[in-house]
Amino acid sequence: MALNTISKQAILSGLATFLCLSMVSPVSAAPTLNRRDAAVSANDWDPMLKGDKSAKCADLAVIFARGTFDQGNLGPWVGGPFHDALIADSKSSNIAIAVQGVSTDDYPADLAGYIEEGGSNSCAKSLGATVQKYSSHCPDSKIAIWGWSQGALCAHKALGQVGTAVSNVIALGVFGDPIRVWQNAVEYPQIPNNTKLLSYCEKTAPDPLCSDVKEMIPTSATGFINSLVDAWNKVQQTHMNDAQKEALKSLLVELPKQATNEITQLGKDFVSGHLNRWLLTPEHFWYGIDGTVKTASDDLISVYKGQP
Repeated sequence: MALNTISKQAILSGLATFLCLSMVSPVSAAPTLNRRDAAVSANDWDPMLKGDKSAKCADLAVIFARGTFDQGNLGPWVGGPFHDALIADSKSSNIAIAVQGVSTDDYPADLAGYIEEGGSNSCAKSLGATVQKYSSHCPDSKIAIWGWSQGALCAHKALGQVGTAVSNVIALGVFGDPIRVWQNAVEYPQIPNNTKLLSYCEKTAPDPLCSDVKEMIPTSATGFINSLVDAWNKVQQTHMNDAQKEALKSLLVELPKQATNEITQLGKDFVSGHLNRWLLTPEHFWYGIDGTVKTASDDLISVYKGQP
């Protein structure tokens, strides 16, 4: 069947209309709480992981898996701002927090890992091994596993890779979690009873990867890619920090390039009704801009304080 003759029944009900979202004036976000550039990497666990005798164990050790196309081991869109919110809460709550991003050597955060695996398997393996190693050195530290976008899927998968350290994992935190569009294809581990799920999905300007939005029927796979890029070209940059503006430039190059490399899979998803997995629209990237990361950090502190 030709892609440009796909019937409406072939597309899942609720497929996001990213064109409509991008045309309600160029996409904008709520004012950011802090325009200072966030970190794009964090390696607070490294001294302990490398056997530094002077390293101290954190009260709360947080590991973060970045999203597709992200730079550094945290990324500028969500992980960096979340790191900043955690450090601010660490100072105000007198809780020693250590933040670590998943290794860029083990997890390239490319589109292939997301589209072909439903979240990078190498990311989950690396995250799980890192948690096990840190927990072996710091058995009294509480662990929180976090991720955004593809990183959220990695975080879910990593729960099956942490071994006995799972008893120290007090929270699984996810921003823009696409698990609902992947659960029919990938079996993700169950969340343990001792682990609190903290999940954040933008509903006001709907994030199509974790919420139901209006339906549209693209006419072709290449037309879909072009429309997605067009939505990004219309984005207002007013509330972005410098790192995010640079990341936007990179995204406008990498998104069409990597999507074209996956054109065969895109065609299959188009026909089978899984096109909503591809909706990496601007609304999916706002969690580090609209204040959600601050709410998430506060919620994690509350979970930590509620531990015995």
